[in-house]
Amino acid sequence: MSRVPRRRRGPGALPPGPRLPAWVQTLMWLLAPVKFGVSCMNRYGPLFTARILGFGDVVYVGTPEGIRRILKDEAANFDAAAANECIDFIVGGHSLLMSHGDEHARRRKVLMRPLHGGNVDDYVDVMVSIVEQEIRQWTAGSRVRLIDCFQRVTLEVMIRAVFGITDSARLARLRVLVPRLLDVNPLLILLPALRREFGGRGPWAAFQRMLREVDGIIFAEIRERRAAADPDAPGSDVMSLLLAEGADGPGLTDQELRDHLVTLLAVGQETTATQLAWFFERVLRAPGALGQVADAVAREDRKYLDAAIHEAIRARPTTLDLGRRSVERWEADGYAFPPGTMFAVSLGLLHLSGDLHAEPEVYSVERFFPTEPPSAHFLPFGGGRHRCLGASLAMVEMRTVISTILRHVRLEPARSEPEGVAPKGPMLVPRRGAEVVVTRNALVRGAVPAAPGRG
Repeated sequence: MSRVPRRRRGPGALPPGPRLPAWVQTLMWLLAPVKFGVSCMNRYGPLFTARILGFGDVVYVGTPEGIRRILKDEAANFDAAAANECIDFIVGGHSLLMSHGDEHARRRKVLMRPLHGGNVDDYVDVMVSIVEQEIRQWTAGSRVRLIDCFQRVTLEVMIRAVFGITDSARLARLRVLVPRLLDVNPLLILLPALRREFGGRGPWAAFQRMLREVDGIIFAEIRERRAAADPDAPGSDVMSLLLAEGADGPGLTDQELRDHLVTLLAVGQETTATQLAWFFERVLRAPGALGQVADAVAREDRKYLDAAIHEAIRARPTTLDLGRRSVERWEADGYAFPPGTMFAVSLGLLHLSGDLHAEPEVYSVERFFPTEPPSAHFLPFGGGRHRCLGASLAMVEMRTVISTILRHVRLEPARSEPEGVAPKGPMLVPRRGAEVVVTRNALVRGAVPAAPGRG
């Protein structure tokens, strides 16, 4: 499809985009975000305007140069917190997602140490035990929806490695409540007018009751951990390390700590689970890919495994965009955007661009191995001062889950045709949940171990 030609516009003009009513564009954006975004990019180019209810005019940016300028070179001119205001009722006002400038840098520094280096590696044994416990339920010949399994696994990792909760009653209740918390009705995000109690009925009232229960568990855990904390021997979980940060100073308040933990939960748990599901959905359908990845796991070749993970992230992004609102006037591609313009920094469209990645719909580890593409063409965790703080944790978790499964289990796709993309809130999930058939499981008693390098 030929692109709409660009021409220099006057002050206040926006790049071209669909002329459909805002409600129609919003519906397309909600129900088929990838198809909507790719079709707009193909027609109007990587700089286009969409009209989304709750956000107004949104300027999509999908060029390497434009993304670099917004996320890195001119990041001070773009407010991520203002673009995230629609979710402040979930993550809280002290969340890293709700901060900008110096305040963001201060909060990021607090969270940096528990989520990097050896602290993250300390969680591997916990992760392995959680994965093995899950896959012991997979019997030969059974069908498994991987996304459901991985949501349980990543939630358990978050509760035990990040929150450090061991109380059985709290664990059991959080396993029920957290999936409901993260599956928030998207209308509550898009339409603030719906955030009313209506006499204790409706989606907002139900959400508030659930949120109060989740917060009650978290605050009770924080109080007990503060009372029992040993500053000379803190635990290895993120909550313990954050509590230890305040041993010699004012430290974090209970509310600040709660907001940080819920933010990590909101941005890390379901995203990692979805990416793991997409990994297996893509690898199982690419000729020879599963055997090559299994061989790499057997050789402990982390570089090849990371290449396979990165290609899955590129081919099937879990989310498409990062929101930013301009603080001052910004110029790009002949347009002058006034302060307050909402931008969608579209990493997903960048990764799916046929101009940057040949045959972008094809899964091929060779895009990243032995040589990776230019860093400007692939930004799996964002970039600049707002790069995903949990990137190290996510990569360790994905390596661990994939390696543990491939050492014990043989899988086949449940159907020959690829799975489509289905929106689930902000997530883009496999339409059938990455359904597979278990052909062999060495962890099940009496099973014959799977041969390395085989599907």
